[in-house]
Amino acid sequence: MTYDGKWFAVVNPHSGNGKTAKNWPNLYKLLLQNNIEIEYEYTSSQGEGIVLAKQAQDFGYKKIIAVGGDGTVNEVLNGLLADKENYKDMELAILEHGTGSDFVRSFQQKKGINNFIKLLRRNKSVKVDIGRLDFESINGSQESRYFLNAVNLGIGAEVVNRVNNNSKALGSKITYFKGTIATLLNFENVEVTCQLDNDEIIEGKYKGLIICNGQYMGGGMHIAPQAQTNDGLFEIVFIKDLTKLRFLTCFPSIYLGKHINLPEIVIYRSKKISITTKEQTIFEADGEIPGLSPLVCQIIPKAITLRI
Repeated sequence: MTYDGKWFAVVNPHSGNGKTAKNWPNLYKLLLQNNIEIEYEYTSSQGEGIVLAKQAQDFGYKKIIAVGGDGTVNEVLNGLLADKENYKDMELAILEHGTGSDFVRSFQQKKGINNFIKLLRRNKSVKVDIGRLDFESINGSQESRYFLNAVNLGIGAEVVNRVNNNSKALGSKITYFKGTIATLLNFENVEVTCQLDNDEIIEGKYKGLIICNGQYMGGGMHIAPQAQTNDGLFEIVFIKDLTKLRFLTCFPSIYLGKHINLPEIVIYRSKKISITTKEQTIFEADGEIPGLSPLVCQIIPKAITLRI
């Protein structure tokens, strides 16, 4: 039996502050009613999306849907990339149902199940870049992981850590805004040394450092409006040291993408960046906290096929 034309969905019932568990049965019913051939499994714990995506791939599925937020998408991606050869034959679709769901914003993907059904039917896809991370895990072991959207070090990582450990019932923008304000009160800048692919060295204290494949983060912040998901380069955004008042004054401009014209923002483009910090610190990748500095990010051009 072949599963080439059939979709397999990895569904995170806890995403969207638990709304996915309530909504998915009706969404699944609508997919079937519209002649979408699909099977699914729920994740029951963090990391299980990796296992389910890999199992579906091993079983013969070629088309995978990630149902959840950016963290769910990240797990599915890492499950597919576990097979270093067959992932090239896989196609990924994203049904956003999370607090952040930032990666699909780069494609202006319309929300709602009816629009998602149209996406599946129109059979249009693109090859997109992904990033590879090499880092130290929380337990001290050396690990590698892949990401689709962005890696965040500094205040952004601390905000994500706070948001992930609190309720997200207020929705993405309010949740991340409240998390940012609360984090800012006691945040200390991160002292970093970075090396780009042209051997350029960047040193100093920064409030934030974001390595972007996609354009958005934090539930709709347009952090890298010039980033492209298929150009083989990261857009790397450095946020310089600035006062709390100045940060709050500039903060709204991030949602509009106008912050890139501020003197406190410096942007580089590179295929690779190596980052060390004076004091070991957490970082965020696609909405999760996988480990600690130091870390190395490198681009893998047009590595995965994305249904758009």
